[in-house]
Amino acid sequence: MKTITHFILLAVVLVGVSSCWSTSVTKIGTATYAPSAEGADVTIFTAESDVNKPFVVVGIISYDGPGKNDKSDFGAATEPLKEKARALGANGIIIDKFHPIKSGITSTRISVKARAIHLI
Repeated sequence: MKTITHFILLAVVLVGVSSCWSTSVTKIGTATYAPSAEGADVTIFTAESDVNKPFVVVGIISYDGPGKNDKSDFGAATEPLKEKARALGANGIIIDKFHPIKSGITSTRISVKARAIHLI
């Protein structure tokens, strides 16, 4: 009975861990901007050519996490990316890479790499 209980507990922990997401930030350059207020607008660009203003790259943001309803849905990543960008004082994000990651038989996670930018 103890073995079954331990197995069930381990399964619950693994399911909880697999549904987590993570973000990381690497600050780039010497420019420093004050963090933006919570909820401040951060524009998402899908390519550098979409940015019609001069900008400074202030950091690289990585996101690895679950897609919405086990699908590779970019919407699941937008708020975590924006939070990290705001912390760097960025008001824009350029998405450089977005791809699904198979994380089980039926689960698909997503991975996003982006540049946090400050529009001048």
